[in-house]
Amino acid sequence: MDGKEFTVSEVIDRAGISAHTWIVFVILAFAMIFDGYDFMIVNSTNTYVAPTFFANEIASGQPIAALTGSLTTWGLLGMVLGGAVGGIMSDAIGRKKMLTIAVIFYGLFTLPQAFAPDYGFFCAFRLIAGFGVGSCIPVVTTVFSESMPSKQRGIFVTFGMAFMVMGWVIAGLVAAPVCSNPVPIIPGLCDGEITLATGATAVENWRVCYLIGALPVVYGIILFFVMHETPHWYANHGQKEKACQRLSQIVAATRHVDVEFDPNLLIVPPKPAKSGPAVLFSSKFIVATCAIWSAYFVGQFCVYGMNAWIPTWFQGNGFTAAESVTLQTWNNVAAIASNIVVGFISDAIGRKRALWIGWVACIVAIIACSVFVPMFPGEAPVNGAPLAGAAAGNFVPCIFLMLLFGFCLNYAITAVQPLMPESYPTTLRNTGTSWCQAFARFGGSGSSIVLGAAAGLAMFQHDVNGTMSNNWSMVVLVLLIPFVLGLVCTLLFVKNTGGKTMDELQKMTEENPLSETDGNARFYIMLFVVLINFIGCIVLPLTIPGFSKTDFALPVMLIAMLLPFVYFFVFGGQGLGKEKAAGVKQP
Repeated sequence: MDGKEFTVSEVIDRAGISAHTWIVFVILAFAMIFDGYDFMIVNSTNTYVAPTFFANEIASGQPIAALTGSLTTWGLLGMVLGGAVGGIMSDAIGRKKMLTIAVIFYGLFTLPQAFAPDYGFFCAFRLIAGFGVGSCIPVVTTVFSESMPSKQRGIFVTFGMAFMVMGWVIAGLVAAPVCSNPVPIIPGLCDGEITLATGATAVENWRVCYLIGALPVVYGIILFFVMHETPHWYANHGQKEKACQRLSQIVAATRHVDVEFDPNLLIVPPKPAKSGPAVLFSSKFIVATCAIWSAYFVGQFCVYGMNAWIPTWFQGNGFTAAESVTLQTWNNVAAIASNIVVGFISDAIGRKRALWIGWVACIVAIIACSVFVPMFPGEAPVNGAPLAGAAAGNFVPCIFLMLLFGFCLNYAITAVQPLMPESYPTTLRNTGTSWCQAFARFGGSGSSIVLGAAAGLAMFQHDVNGTMSNNWSMVVLVLLIPFVLGLVCTLLFVKNTGGKTMDELQKMTEENPLSETDGNARFYIMLFVVLINFIGCIVLPLTIPGFSKTDFALPVMLIAMLLPFVYFFVFGGQGLGKEKAAGVKQP
């Protein structure tokens, strides 16, 4: 080196896109593909899993919408715990160790689900496996942000989400032919016969899908030997020599020359006065926290809630179970495209503009789907009789509607991804990212149950062949509420952080005069809000028989889902006022 002081970001930016970049890209891609498969496989198989565990309820005519939605909920609750704990562990023990542990963990505990004898066993292992899934996603986001050049950081972070959605697509491509196979694929394991909601019969081949979900165990072992720790983490944990060694390897991968970096010249930003999740709610970070938590909460609620119910929606519209899973898969194919596109757009026009455009597109898309899906019914019998007006060829228009819906919704949620690591300094980065994702998954875990319970309300019932059924084309309009709230929070709280190096963003944090130690009260209030959300959206619908038929169901669920936004508007608004009074420099 020339004897000048340097930072990790400066070296990575000068190196640009290199062989190192693509190695990290591929390593993280496979971790996210496996992660996405593990999460989505329950949504792709729930119309087969539910009849296995709820046969008695179905036979007696009891509504099982909330129970079916809960199959998704348990994995998401595990992801909440994994994200909260995994983020702190990643900041403490390193990105590589945490990612390796997470990948092996969720693969190992997906395997027992294939042998689940009952609902309790299945949900217990969904919860445990979800811990690993939840730990994986924020680590990948953080590694991308710490390993990629500043100008392309948004593109690579959103590509990570594209690979997760690719795992969703693979889950659908696997589930449709496996579950619909009329012959047991593995005799002795898949012999049980089930009756689907459409009245058709099938065998328990869904279990094979969870055997496949154990493959990440093998990849986790590979990951341990091929992945390197990030130089940012080394530098911020007092290991300057190792940070410089990694920087030398990165430069060698680009220029094919050996360059030695002097650890004594490496500039490392000072650590915050306090660490831990409460710092995220301090005056210094509360606006950023409200920005990304509100937007990601909305995205998780809508993406995970609808992915759980898309197959049911289309089965109620006259499509077979296999066709309905295929339509869900097309929804996720569009998600891959949007995840790829949003990174380029976000880097080009700015984080804030890219995000609010996404929410407007979601509003348009959900109204279009609500109006047009009922116009294109399938031909499969519903409640023993074909739908009136069902005609051949209606499958293709529904594919286009799912492509529109999948693109817009996943564009919006992915536009939040670059903001997460850019909102906090290195020593808080994975804690901030993972706690944001953990909180938002309460929206996702509750949404499948909330939408299922909402579908049972009288206002969302319609007559199908003389039988009252859930009108999912009306239920989806419930999503207009979170879409509008997401738009408002984006316009109020989101700041443009794109195009700046991680060092520049860290310097702006250091220059912010507001306190970073006064967040305890706001943190505990948020925990209380989360508790109310958990009780109102998960506990009550699952424990009170016929909850959706009670008079208090709708107000309880509305209060539980809207209370977080009251928090964001109150404390985010206060934070904006403090920043303005203190003359805080805006990104």
